[in-house]
Amino acid sequence: MNHFFSLHRTKFSAILIALSLSIFLASCKTESDPKDFLPLGKWQDSFGSIYEISQTEFSNYSETYDSYAGNNLVISITSNDFSSGYIYIKYTKAYCAEHSNLEEYKYTYDNDSPDVGKWYAISYKSLTASSIQISGAYKYDGKTSTETLEEAMAEFTIENGYFAMYSDCVKISD
Repeated sequence: MNHFFSLHRTKFSAILIALSLSIFLASCKTESDPKDFLPLGKWQDSFGSIYEISQTEFSNYSETYDSYAGNNLVISITSNDFSSGYIYIKYTKAYCAEHSNLEEYKYTYDNDSPDVGKWYAISYKSLTASSIQISGAYKYDGKTSTETLEEAMAEFTIENGYFAMYSDCVKISD
C-alpha cells in the first residue's frame, strides 16, 4: 500500500512541477514585437509640425500647411538598441520650386514636383515609446531625391553631411 501512495505522490509532484513551470514561463516577458522598435505613429514637434509614420507611408504637415509625403516606406535601423535609423520613402508629394513664391516665403508641396516618384530619406534618433528626434535629408548643394532606393541609402547619410538639424517630437497617437 505504501508503494501505491508513493507512486501517486510522485505523479502528483510531477504534475505540480509541470504546472509551476508553465505558470512561470507564461509570466516571463516574451519576445517583443519587432514593430515595438519602429518609429510608427503620429509625432509632433514644438512648432506644430506633425510627422505621421505608418508601415507603408510617411507624411509631414501641420494645421496650416502640407509638406512632403511618400509611400513604399522602408525603415533601416542603425543602432543596436533600435533607437535610431533611417526612413526611406518614394515621394508622392514634394517641394515644388515652380509653384512656390520664395519672396513671400510661400513654399508649395505638390504631386507634380520633379522629385515625385523618386526616393528620399528621413533620419531619426533617440526613439522611445513617447519621443523621437526627426530630420529630413538636407544639405546645401545636396541632392533632393534619387532614382533608386539603393542610391538614397548611399547618398542620404549623416556621414555625407545630411541631417544637421533634428526636430524634438512627442508621440500624440499610435
